Amino acid sequence: MNSEVIPVVKSTILVCCKLLKTKKVLEIARKQSGVADAFPVHGRWDIAVRTEDLDLKKIAEIGQNIYKAEGVEIVETLIGYPG
Repeated sequence: MNSEVIPVVKSTILVCCKLLKTKKVLEIARKQSGVADAFPVHGRWDIAVRTEDLDLKKIAEIGQNIYKAEGVEIVETLIGYPG
């Protein structure tokens, strides 16, 4: 019997895109299973992707799928923790 508890957490994935690629990458991010919201932002990053109550493996999978998209330069994942 496996009694291992897999923690679920919230995360935000920040994405930097090449010029004129934000809209296409945003569409890809929104289609990822487990994404609660994805929206364009101003500043150093172009897109913020929010997840809620996922395990780390699923969050990593979403980040990797976004990173593979054409036009993506940098992806940074912020993992939430209980405060």
